[in-house]
Amino acid sequence: MIIRARMIVTMDGAPIPDGAVRVRGNRIVDVQKFSAIASVNDEIIDLGESVLLPGLINAHCHLDYTCLRGKIPRQKSFTNWIRVINAEKAKLTAEDYVTSINAGFAEAQRFGTTTIANLTAFPELIAKINPPIRPWWFAELIDVREPERANEMVESATDSLKRTENWGLAPHAPFTASE
Repeated sequence: MIIRARMIVTMDGAPIPDGAVRVRGNRIVDVQKFSAIASVNDEIIDLGESVLLPGLINAHCHLDYTCLRGKIPRQKSFTNWIRVINAEKAKLTAEDYVTSINAGFAEAQRFGTTTIANLTAFPELIAKINPPIRPWWFAELIDVREPERANEMVESATDSLKRTENWGLAPHAPFTASE
């Protein structure tokens, strides 16, 4: 199959005007000007006036909260924002979070994202998600629990994360992380 576009951006050299990408199976095997790659034996998909580029990577997101879009008015301070978001989160069920994560993945895919690093507050829900793009899962660790439960919190997160291929731990922020 050959995919043709007005411009091909490869991230390696100058953009290729009237470019084409040859794909075999799920592999890109050639990228050149369309005139150099065209073949009567290949199916040709012409994207017209589009620019074709590598998939986007979202290196930090919180898909858990996709469903909160538009529900949190702008706040004058960070602490007020935290109070409002926590009040909204308290209304959500585990199923709401699963729906939210799935909606976030679908939206990212629609906009050309192929890899996403999701910081989740609920790593135990990962097993219920079937992402349409490559995920990296990071369990968000926030030090607001009792210090004696820190090891339990980390063990619980890593147990859930180990069922996935790409994962890590994400200590929240300097103002909430332990010494």
